[in-house]
Amino acid sequence: MKEIKTDVLVIGSGVAGIMAALTASRMGCEVVLVSKLSLRSGNSGISAGAWVFPTAELTPDRYIQLIMKTGKEINDRQLVRVIAERGEGMTQRLRDMGLPLVRLADRYWIVETRGSRKGPGMTLVDGLLAKIHDDRIMALPWVSILDLVVDEGRASGAIGLSRTGESVAIAARSVILATGGGGSLYRRNDNHGGMLGDGYWLALAAGLPLRDMEFVQFFPLALSEPRLPATIVDEPFPKASRIVNTQGEDVLKKHGLPADLNEIADTCRDQLTLILAMEKKLGDVYLDYTAVPGDAWQRAPLERLHRTNPDFRHRPFSVGPAVHFFMGGVEIDAHAQTEISGLFAAGEVTSGVHGANRLGGNALAECLVFGEVAGESAARHALEGDSWKPRLHAMRGGLSWGDKTGHARTVLQEIQNLMWLHAGPIRNAESLREGVAGALRLESRLDGLISEKGSVAHNAVKGGLLISQAVMRASLEREESRGAQYREDFPTRNDNVWLKHVVLRMDPNTRDLVVSHSDLLTAESVKERP
Repeated sequence: MKEIKTDVLVIGSGVAGIMAALTASRMGCEVVLVSKLSLRSGNSGISAGAWVFPTAELTPDRYIQLIMKTGKEINDRQLVRVIAERGEGMTQRLRDMGLPLVRLADRYWIVETRGSRKGPGMTLVDGLLAKIHDDRIMALPWVSILDLVVDEGRASGAIGLSRTGESVAIAARSVILATGGGGSLYRRNDNHGGMLGDGYWLALAAGLPLRDMEFVQFFPLALSEPRLPATIVDEPFPKASRIVNTQGEDVLKKHGLPADLNEIADTCRDQLTLILAMEKKLGDVYLDYTAVPGDAWQRAPLERLHRTNPDFRHRPFSVGPAVHFFMGGVEIDAHAQTEISGLFAAGEVTSGVHGANRLGGNALAECLVFGEVAGESAARHALEGDSWKPRLHAMRGGLSWGDKTGHARTVLQEIQNLMWLHAGPIRNAESLREGVAGALRLESRLDGLISEKGSVAHNAVKGGLLISQAVMRASLEREESRGAQYREDFPTRNDNVWLKHVVLRMDPNTRDLVVSHSDLLTAESVKERP
């Protein structure tokens, strides 16, 4: 067994994790950065490389109001304010790092090197990863974390397995979860294939609650063409673009929506997703770019679409919703601290910033700011100077990395179909109950289906089943429609009853999920928080 001791352990190598590692290292800590795949894998690298921060035109107060309105007022205002207050400083720090950053319209963009085809998201990731070579950071790719270690109420590290089959035990004075979301638990998604909710089930097993897991954001305009993956159509959308149905009707006009597709796709993704989901019950829906001038196809973002299929210049192409982002997750405070001392979290694995509906461009904004906040907080905690020392724990024996029989992949496909059918854009109580029952049946079959008990693949599928139940249980509990959660049996928003959070915990004895509620933070309770 490989044993490692460090000040700060960061689990996840997306933008949030890299920012956390760089920040903790800069503050004088030794850092271990772990990724279950390569350091360049994950959603950050396939992102559009754009984010929204307050500007001279969009003041911090107006930014906060916009985020709260978009999130249907269920956001944690305290967390939104952190991003609003730190955005300007973060922009300058990124420029100081030498990242190719420009401001266009209402957001900041990473600019690709001329001739590069790796995409703006990967340009951002590579630019940040280049900085870890100058710091005291040990990078451990291809190590899957299987358990968080908590001693006497305090995080003390994690245990995992490397791709070579070597057990790894990492003792740390502070731990940061930055594992991303769970979009790949759905059949139609635009996520990296490894986004299976690892951080969520690690948090539940460690005793943390998950909050607002019913709020899963669908990007309304993802490719729905035969034999093509559900890749989102990159913004900004040309002015000449239209959404049409099989009858040739302009969908935006039909439903009384503004003609500015970019505005709708940023602030009203929930509404547009619902409209397209309903339209697709009647027939196909198309994005029509045939009136877009020819020279526009030689520039981003249309250049990428042209490479996918040049024919899209001359005919409308089929689109539809695909899972894009999980807005629920681990609860943190303004210092990225969880309920467990020494355990911090940042990025999509957390809840609170986005409420019931995320503003376009705010995913990377959250990752950049709270990655830095988590790194600062974890470093301060690690350097407190008390006598406590993290202890290494023995690794479970007999574990393996792969899925030799292919059964894990088969079960995962069943989970993806189950989630798309029962926890998609349109939900109701009967379907959700069927989905929960189906997940429980699949869980009971799991050990019989997969012979490699305890393998990384088995662990991922078992964890994915738990998170699929969490999403459906939370969706069933919230008897209203708000943001990304649309219940056709409760089609209206009900602030009198449901202006609160749905919370799930794992019962330590039965390992079942227990559902409860918690109130929104008020201005007074925010002031009382440490």
